[in-house]
Amino acid sequence: MQQLTNLDASFLHLENDHSPMHVGGVLIFDSPAQGRMTLERLRKHVSARLQTARVFRQRVVMPAWHLDAPWWVEDENFSLDNHLRHETVDTPLTNEGLQEFSAAFFSQRLRRDRPLWELVFVESASTGRRRASHKGGAFALLIKVHHAALDGVSAEAVIAGLLDQDVVPRTLPRDIWLPETPPGQAAMLMRQLRTAPAWQAQGRELLRSAQMLGQRFLQRTVSQGERLLPYYFTAPRTPFNIPITGERVYGTAELSLPRIKQLKNRVPGLTVNDVVLAVCAGAVRRYLEDEGVMPVRSLVAMAPISKRNHDQKKSLGNKVSSMLIRLATDIDDPLQRLRQIHESARCAKDYSREMTVEALFDQLPHAATAHFLSRYAQGNTARRMPPMFNMVITNVPGSPVPLYLDGAMMRGFTGMAGVFDGMALTMVVLSYRDELSISITSTPEALRDPQRLIGYMNESLDELETAVQQAEMTLGIGVGAVLPVVPGSRPPHL
Repeated sequence: MQQLTNLDASFLHLENDHSPMHVGGVLIFDSPAQGRMTLERLRKHVSARLQTARVFRQRVVMPAWHLDAPWWVEDENFSLDNHLRHETVDTPLTNEGLQEFSAAFFSQRLRRDRPLWELVFVESASTGRRRASHKGGAFALLIKVHHAALDGVSAEAVIAGLLDQDVVPRTLPRDIWLPETPPGQAAMLMRQLRTAPAWQAQGRELLRSAQMLGQRFLQRTVSQGERLLPYYFTAPRTPFNIPITGERVYGTAELSLPRIKQLKNRVPGLTVNDVVLAVCAGAVRRYLEDEGVMPVRSLVAMAPISKRNHDQKKSLGNKVSSMLIRLATDIDDPLQRLRQIHESARCAKDYSREMTVEALFDQLPHAATAHFLSRYAQGNTARRMPPMFNMVITNVPGSPVPLYLDGAMMRGFTGMAGVFDGMALTMVVLSYRDELSISITSTPEALRDPQRLIGYMNESLDELETAVQQAEMTLGIGVGAVLPVVPGSRPPHL
C-alpha cells in the first residue's frame, strides 16, 4: 500500500462528470518488422510490461468522509481485459484523422473500482486490404491515466516502459507482483486516529512553512523584477475561461523541431521553451483577434514545473510546482513579445523554485483540502470568480531516437491533459525525433474552431522567423542585439 499526497489526491477530489482528471496520449505506429499487430499480440506485449509501472495494477481506495488521504492498493481483482480494447475507424491513422475519436475517448472518465488507466488499440477499417493512399500509420494506441498517479515526467516514463529503443524488445526480469487485500474503512479510521499524537508537531511545521512562504511573498512585492510577475486570479477573462461541459475537442499542430532550435540558436540565451511559448502566444492572440475578443491586458499561462531529481524520474505521483507566465499578447511586435516571454519565464522559474507552495499544500489536513476541493468542483465557482489563469501550457520531454512497440516503430506521439471549469484550454508540448507537437484540449463552447487555432501555430512560427530575418537584415547584426539577454539569467526549462 502507498498513500497519496494531498497534491495527488487533489485530482481525485476535483474530478466530476464534465471534468475528467486524466492525462493521455495518441501513439501512431508503422507495421511491425515481422508480421502485423493484432489485439492478441498487443495484449501479450502489454501483459509482459505491467511490471514497468505500479500504476498499471494499483487501484485507489477512498476513506469514508475524506478523513484520511486515499491509498494505492495492488488490485486483487486486476484483469488486463478491463483496460485494453480494440476499435476500428474509417479515417486515416493520423493526428488529424483521429481527432474526433481521440476527443470522444478523452472525454470519458475512468472507473475508480479498478486501476485508473485505459488503452485502446485502433486500426483503420481499411487495414488488411491495400490502401489507395499510404498516408497514416498501420495502427494507433490511445492511452489515458489518471492525473492522481502521474505528472508529465512520470507519464513519459510509463510510456517508455511499454516501448523499446530497439526493434527487438528488451528482456525484463521475472514479474514478482503480488495483489493486496484492501483495508476496510474501520482500519483506515483507526490508522488516522493513531496519528493524532503527531498532529501538534505537524501544525507547528505547517505554521513555520506558511511563515516562510509569507515572507517570500512579501519580498516579491518590493522586488523590481518580480513585481511584473502575474498573480493568480488576475488574468483577463477570455472565451477559454468559462464553465464547461463534458464534450471535448482535440487537435495537434505538428512543427519542425530543427526549425525551432535554429530560431532559438539565433538569439543567445533563449530556450526551445521560450520559442514554443511565443508560438502559442502568437497563435492564441491571432485567434482571439479574429473572434473580436482579444483582451487589452496580456494573457497568462500556467506552466507546470517538474521537481523531480534524476533518481525520481520513474517514481509515480505528482512532483510538480507551477509558474505563471505573461504571454505578452498585448505586444504587437513578435520579437518584443518573445523577449518579454523570455523575461517572464526566467523570473517565474526562479520565483517558483523558492515558493514551494506544493510542500505547504501537502502539510494541510487532508480532510480540509478534500472537502474544499470537492465543493469547488461541484459548485459554480468558475462563474463567480475571475480566471486563475487563461490556459495551461505543459512541456513534456520526448525521445530524440525512434521507439518501438514489439518491433513496430512509433511514427508520432502527441499528448493530452485535462481542462476544468474556468480553464478550458490546455496545450501539451511533446517532442519526438525531429518533430514537436502542440496538442490542444478544449471544449466546443470554449474553442469554436480548433483547426484554425492549430493552423495559426504554424503561422506564428513563420512570423517569428520572418521577424528575426528582417531584424538581422535591417540592422546588419545578430538579432541577439535586438533581444538582449539579462546577464546571469538561467534558461527556464519548463
